[in-house]
Amino acid sequence: MKEKLLRFFKEDGLTVLVVVLLVAIYAFLRTPGDEFATLSELDARLTAGQPTIVEFYANNCSICLLNKPKVDQLERDLAGQATVLRLNVKDNVGLALAIRWNVVGTPTFFVVNGAGDVVYARAGAPDIEGLKAAVAAAQP
Repeated sequence: MKEKLLRFFKEDGLTVLVVVLLVAIYAFLRTPGDEFATLSELDARLTAGQPTIVEFYANNCSICLLNKPKVDQLERDLAGQATVLRLNVKDNVGLALAIRWNVVGTPTFFVVNGAGDVVYARAGAPDIEGLKAAVAAAQP
């Protein structure tokens, strides 16, 4: 039995290690997202008076996973100036807003002013400086 176990790790140990490492990385980078019961609840949040960055994402999107640390840092940098909402396009409410705003891929970023008007939109990897500038311009 011990010989079989040693042979398994000798032959397949690297594969097992890579799989375990990938699972750990995915668990770290996976975005939990914001959840809303209804689209009306989300609309109320977008018109609450403060600029909001909306990220449409999917947890099976490699660009979304790779850029999560950047968006996390952006959220910390803009604390008190803007809210960051992360909407999963596989969630009913996130999908409904994505359809309304014609989102065709993930990630897609929007900046919404406090009145609920979209003032910035970008598909693909986040342009951190562009998002910060749009938030600054959207300040009341």
